[in-house]
Amino acid sequence: PREEIVYLPCIYRNTGTEAPDYLATVDVDPKSPQYSQVIHRLPMPYLKDELHHSGWNTCSSCFGDSTKSRNKLVLPSFISSRIYVVDVGTEPRAPKLHKVIEAKDIHEKCGLGTPHTSHCLPTGEVMISTLGDPKGNGKGGFVLLDGETFEVKGTWERPGGSA
Repeated sequence: PREEIVYLPCIYRNTGTEAPDYLATVDVDPKSPQYSQVIHRLPMPYLKDELHHSGWNTCSSCFGDSTKSRNKLVLPSFISSRIYVVDVGTEPRAPKLHKVIEAKDIHEKCGLGTPHTSHCLPTGEVMISTLGDPKGNGKGGFVLLDGETFEVKGTWERPGGSA
C-alpha cells in the first residue's frame, strides 16, 4: 500500500542554528487534513551530529518472515560518529529514540568512524558503511550491529580484510 507517512532526517550543519538535528515525520496521505505537513519532530540529544543515510532494521530479503518488521530506523551520524536507533513501530506518527550507540563503542570495537549509510542484511544484522577511522583518516569499512539489540558486534569484513 501507499505510504501514509515518511521520515526525513533534518540537519542543521552550516546553517548557523545551534540545535540538535531531528527526525521529521511527514504526513503523505493525500486524504489527510495534515497532508504534506510535518506532524512530529524527534530531536536528537546532541548537537552537531549530521544525521546521514538512514535505513531499516530489517530488509526486503526478510519479506514473508512474520518474525521481522521494519520497526526501527537506523540513523548514522556523519560528524559525531554516533548511531541513533529510532522506534517507529510503537507510535509511527510520533517516533521515539530507542538507543544511542556512542562513537567510542564503534571506535573501540571496530577501529572505524564517520558512519555513512545503514544497510539491513538478510541475516537480521545491520551493516553500516563508514568513511573514516577514529582519528578522521580516510579508511572505509563496515560496522556490524546485532539486529535485535543493536549492540556493536564488530566489523563486517573478514579478519585481516579491509574495504
